[in-house]
Amino acid sequence: MSASYVEHRPHASSEHVPTSHYVIVVDGKESDPFPTQQKAKEAACASKHHPVHVARVRHLQDRAQPAHWRVDPC
Repeated sequence: MSASYVEHRPHASSEHVPTSHYVIVVDGKESDPFPTQQKAKEAACASKHHPVHVARVRHLQDRAQPAHWRVDPC
């Protein structure tokens, strides 16, 4: 399966906007919302997405920068 990315929502230009939920992004399409990053990661692993990339840094969602992501060993 395709690589997946666990990202926070809403996207914001300010660090002071709180995260309301997390989504799984695969091939540019977003999943339904998850209340925690852990639940989103578990759902991506259960769906057999590989690799599962989880955001390290909240307000930097640039998928082209490997340092912004950690690969989860599902």
